[in-house]
Amino acid sequence: MFRKEQHSNLNQIFDIKTPAGFEIIYRKYVKKLCRISYNQINDESLAQDIVHDVFKSVWERRNTLVLKGSIENYLVRAVKLSILNYIRTKISHEKHLKTKLLTIDTIDNHTENQVHVNDLTKQVNLLTNKLPNRCKEVFNLSRIKGLKNKEIAGLLLISEKTVEAHLSKSLKFLKTHLADYQRYMLK
Repeated sequence: MFRKEQHSNLNQIFDIKTPAGFEIIYRKYVKKLCRISYNQINDESLAQDIVHDVFKSVWERRNTLVLKGSIENYLVRAVKLSILNYIRTKISHEKHLKTKLLTIDTIDNHTENQVHVNDLTKQVNLLTNKLPNRCKEVFNLSRIKGLKNKEIAGLLLISEKTVEAHLSKSLKFLKTHLADYQRYMLK
């Protein structure tokens, strides 16, 4: 492998501005960065997307990028920052969705509102039935029965992280499939 002084100067040994140099850096660090990302968000696909977005950004800025340390430190920091941005955005979207759901009751036309609520409930029920069994079970315990993640984890004998991953997967699935309905409601 590389000695420490060689390892810290990989960005000087392999010019990230060239496709070949960039590919060497990519191959050397992609697995490590995916592990770091996965350990934070517990979603393999999303972890890979975050890492690939970081590499894409580095490639797009390769001619103007100035590294003051090792490429490894830069990439690790960039991945961690991307994870924080993802979590911040996710929290913001969830708050926005909760606010929208709470304001549904204040619509003037109660009959029209009730029709929309019934339609949404049917849509959610149909979609939750399409979820994998464990995701459906975790979603129902959380959203229908109102249990906390810790309670669900104890009840199903799984970790809280697994509960969070199932909820995230369920909500992502519902959000994707309810996009048309959301656009209609926001008009």
